[in-house]
Parts: sequence; structure tokens; C-alpha cells
Amino acid sequence: METSEWKITWNDALSVGVPVMDDEHRQFISRVNDLNKAITELEDKATVLRMMDLMLIEAAHHFRHEQELLLRWQYPQAEAHIAKHAELTAQFARAMSQMTETDISFVWALKGLHVKQLLVRHLLQEDSKYRDFLLAQGTRS
Repeated sequence: METSEWKITWNDALSVGVPVMDDEHRQFISRVNDLNKAITELEDKATVLRMMDLMLIEAAHHFRHEQELLLRWQYPQAEAHIAKHAELTAQFARAMSQMTETDISFVWALKGLHVKQLLVRHLLQEDSKYRDFLLAQGTRS
């Protein structure tokens, strides 16, 4: 998977094989990239926080939709996946809180990289599990 330190580049390893989910993942990745771009370009605090807030909104929308689909598809690990989303949302919220509490761009950079790392790990480790389930079931949408 090709990623720079600050940017996630979409590739087939991130795909779950469901077009609507892949589109949402691409949008979510775009928000994380926008956040990290604002951080690396030393944008003002209001801009960085706005990018973080947009990313959190995108996460909430995507997680809600993905959870609905996992339940509809009768994914056996749906409840565990939903719990992972709750954990990830809490980690994102903590990062936002820590960014809000400081004016130090170094802290923002650490939090931006952390958010990127959390998202990539979730896509590769957790979403790949339901991708494999869907492939085995022949479910693609």
C-alpha cells in the first residue's frame, strides 16, 4: 500500500469490494488527507479544527451506514465491528479534544498522523474481515 507520511493513497488493498462502501472509504480518506494537509501547511487553528470536525462528521455518517449494511448482510461479527467503530470514534474525539486544547502545531501533527494510522489500520484489519465474509457469501452490494 502506497502512503506517504501524511497522505493515504487509495488502492485495491483498501477496497472491500462493495462500491458504495469503497466510495465512502475514499471520501473518509479524503477528509483525513485534508486534515493532514491543513496541518502540514501550518494552517491556523480554526482551519485545522474545521478539517478535524469534517472528518468526524464523515466518520459518523460512514460508520452508521456501514453498520446498517453489516446487520442487513447478517455479518456474524457485526456487533464486534460496531464496537470497533465506537472505539475508533472515541479515539478520534480524543484527538480532536487534544488539538483543541493546544496551539502547538507539533501536537496537531502527532494527532493528524495518529488519525491517519487509526483509519488505515481499521480499513486493513477490520474492514477486510467483512470483505472476506462478503466474498465467501457472494454478496457485493
